[in-house]
Amino acid sequence: MKKWKKMMSVGLFIIAVLSGCTSQPNQGAIGTADNTVPKKGGILKIAISSEPPTLDVQMTTSFASQEIGYHIYEGLFTPDANYNPQPMLAKDYTYDDNSKSYTINLRQGIKFHDGKDFNADDVIASLNRWMKLNQYGKLLASNLKELKKNGDYQIILALKESSPAVPSLLSFPNQGAAIYPKEVVDAAGDGEIKTFIGTGPYKFQEHKPDQYIKMVRYEQYMPREETANGMTGKRTAYMDELDFIPTPEISVRLDGLETGQFDVAEEISTDMYTRVKASSNVDPVIVKPYWWPMAVFNNKQGIFTNQKMRQAFNAALDKEPIMKAAFSDPQFYRLDPSLLQKEVQQWYSDAGKELYNQGNIEKSKQLLQEAGYKGEKIRWLTTKDYDYLYKIALVATEQLKKAGFNIDLQVVDWATLVSQRSKPDQYELYSTSSTFSSDPAGAGYTSANAAGWWESSPKEELLKKVSTEMDPVKRKEAWVGIQKLFYEEVPIVKFGDFFLLKAKSKKVQDLVATPYPYYWNVWKK
Repeated sequence: MKKWKKMMSVGLFIIAVLSGCTSQPNQGAIGTADNTVPKKGGILKIAISSEPPTLDVQMTTSFASQEIGYHIYEGLFTPDANYNPQPMLAKDYTYDDNSKSYTINLRQGIKFHDGKDFNADDVIASLNRWMKLNQYGKLLASNLKELKKNGDYQIILALKESSPAVPSLLSFPNQGAAIYPKEVVDAAGDGEIKTFIGTGPYKFQEHKPDQYIKMVRYEQYMPREETANGMTGKRTAYMDELDFIPTPEISVRLDGLETGQFDVAEEISTDMYTRVKASSNVDPVIVKPYWWPMAVFNNKQGIFTNQKMRQAFNAALDKEPIMKAAFSDPQFYRLDPSLLQKEVQQWYSDAGKELYNQGNIEKSKQLLQEAGYKGEKIRWLTTKDYDYLYKIALVATEQLKKAGFNIDLQVVDWATLVSQRSKPDQYELYSTSSTFSSDPAGAGYTSANAAGWWESSPKEELLKKVSTEMDPVKRKEAWVGIQKLFYEEVPIVKFGDFFLLKAKSKKVQDLVATPYPYYWNVWKK
């Protein structure tokens, strides 16, 4: 019998020993007061960009909902500082290749915010609901033979085919596999959860729409013992209270931070970086990695079903001026061919780099001629709702005109773009971004079902290996093969990576710059 066992507590103990000489309680933290012991107390006020539509994090993709939900709910796994899945509510796990089963042992003694004991029934109810609602959950469900419990503190996921991705799928924070009390799941049925109870370090107290979402320290919280490492390890609720305050206007968020109305301001325009950096009471926080912007071709219908047309488009682009126009300061963008970003070291690859940033107008013209292009109008859907997408499309269009492309830039609101991109007769390409992913399982753009419809037999064979190969070396080789195909077949154009600017009061200590913002282990001096 071939069996893998993840000795997570041992691995994290080694990390704790290696980092034991530092005074920072949180890896990668910003604004730590040297030789100062963190203290409890006070209110942390966070200005966020929008009102959350719900606090049922399984039900929505809203970023505001997810960010707030990280503090209330926990999952079986969560990512560490290198974005590898580590146990959270899980104690440990094993994988048996003969039965193709994951056996996950649960932590004991944990209580929900209402005082109820956490156990396997809560996990099974929550995961069954998540697998109906979430793209990652549906992916897991498609390969799931059986989900069952073995006693109160052990669950078994029996798979149809081997898959190394199960811990990663269960660890993705956004619309993640949050564990709710079984009674809350049962009461919601097919509808939205209205009772916001989790096991996290903060518990929900009050929501006044368009004013604030208030959470308070959960005094009975049971943290893990390992040193804080990304989102995993020990979580301490230093603040008495977290107030998330919807503040749609960027300038209002920054003004409020500078005057002391807020302690943290999310999503500040990169144009404001110089102002933030010069402030006497505010620190800039650059969130890196973040997302990457793309142009997605209609591979199902129309002129870009011709691969040479897609190759000609990509060949014409000089991506440095494109990214500079969108993000202005080189600190906030990077030219890089890797589909999974450099910070996710285990998946980084420069495969296809020779085709990534060509800026070759003559090559583009030659490919257009070979494709038989006659100057037909090409509809490019973009939006000013995300101004960087519009700026990218604008500069790229000027470059493409030099090669002979006849681009019809159609600027619509984001909701219209999302609606139209599912209709292949409505466009030739559209603008969007790939959200941060730490594992190929989260790379939704590789799916033939995603709008754009990248259908490729070699890609599907490689995706199968990525999904089922248990050897990490062979799995990486398959992913590199997919990246090579990406640049050869050009279903999508990657422009580059970009990073986010937020800001905090200098009083705020141990804030980690992460694409998944969280405020446990954060305190104020």
